[in-house]
Amino acid sequence: MSAIVPMGAVAARSATEEYLIRDATVLTMAPGSATLAGQDVHVRGGVIVAIGENIDAPSAKRINARGSIVLPGLVDTHWHLWTTLLRNLADNSAENGYFAMTGRLGQHFTPADMRLAAMLAAADAIDHGITTVHDWCHNIRSPAHARAALTGLDDAGLRARFSYGATRETGFDQPLDGKDFARLHDRWSDWSAGGRITLGLGWRGVMATVDGRPAAVPEAVWRADLALARDRGLPVSVHANNTAANRGHIRQLADLGLLGRDMQIVHAVNAEADEIAAIAGSGASVSLAPSSELTVGFGVPPVAALRGAGVLLGASIDTPALVGASDLLRELRTIQGLANAQAGDEMAMTPLDALAIGTREGAASLGLGDITGTLTPGKRADLIVVRSDALSLQPQADPATTILRSVRPSDIRLVMVDGAILKQDGQLTRIDRAALASDVAEASARLVRDVR
Repeated sequence: MSAIVPMGAVAARSATEEYLIRDATVLTMAPGSATLAGQDVHVRGGVIVAIGENIDAPSAKRINARGSIVLPGLVDTHWHLWTTLLRNLADNSAENGYFAMTGRLGQHFTPADMRLAAMLAAADAIDHGITTVHDWCHNIRSPAHARAALTGLDDAGLRARFSYGATRETGFDQPLDGKDFARLHDRWSDWSAGGRITLGLGWRGVMATVDGRPAAVPEAVWRADLALARDRGLPVSVHANNTAANRGHIRQLADLGLLGRDMQIVHAVNAEADEIAAIAGSGASVSLAPSSELTVGFGVPPVAALRGAGVLLGASIDTPALVGASDLLRELRTIQGLANAQAGDEMAMTPLDALAIGTREGAASLGLGDITGTLTPGKRADLIVVRSDALSLQPQADPATTILRSVRPSDIRLVMVDGAILKQDGQLTRIDRAALASDVAEASARLVRDVR
């Protein structure tokens, strides 16, 4: 299997090349910034060097962006990338509901399947203007499975957080493979892609759900797992208050003094007022995945209450097995709709507010706010160029509103990560679409066949 374009030509060199994106409307997404018309964006060595009018950069390759909008790439804050290989297979039946289907087929994933799933997810992310993903990887069946997933992320060129998690079948009385986690971190320079990929912990928390009922995770287990990250200064992400059986999980984390700026809470759909206040007070963030949360029956995320408390929010694809296309703008539109519906006010969350969750705030929630999330000189060059001449984008309006409501993958002309062009004029530069589709069809057919 080989879904990657051979490294050579533009794909290999672009990260070190110099670009001048000319005459664009620039939406920097920096706090309080205005939309800038007729601006150039100068990129060199993977870094945004300058933004301004008529920049003089004689050695730069020029990209004509007249009539286009340039903005930071979108930031996904929680995505089980391996389940992308199982897209469209969860059909809401008892046999093939999300948890039953992914649990059954996930046991048959090979390391090669993990890499392929990461590549498929990356291709879809790039098409949709996502430049950063958080791979919450809970199908690590061997050290080779983890390394294969990381290889897929590296090959695809995305910026990523890789959160190392236990498999679904790992008993809650069994700790994570701490020795392998330590080995991986000790040699992280082999996997970090020069800092483009960072490591975190996919933690199971202190409260489990067993046969639909709440159960306590043994303290020795959750403490040992949590120490893997905190002893090494690594970020932690935990699913909490996602189901009725998991109510009160955030309260327990707060009572134990475990919440902190290094912790991301995923879902939090049934978080109560005291729990939301505890999250806000601790500086922890929350990742929202409204499409999957609604589809799987978790509930309605309390967007207005979280935002009102000042909790830092991020948006999440979660799993294409439930939501289909990896469209983060869809999640942001839904988050905006929920915020306004819950507040009873059309003006409660503006399109610019929603877009900030998908860029600046999402990056900050992953601890990457100094690296990406805004177009600011000195930050890494993670950006997208959106054409604005498509009929579906007419008539022209406020750029943030246009981006949030109307942009489709075909409108995204260019995607750049770390100064490397990953998509240009509809073509992926590092991934062969036809080869990837063939590999996915073969792997998917084998997985379904082997489980019958």
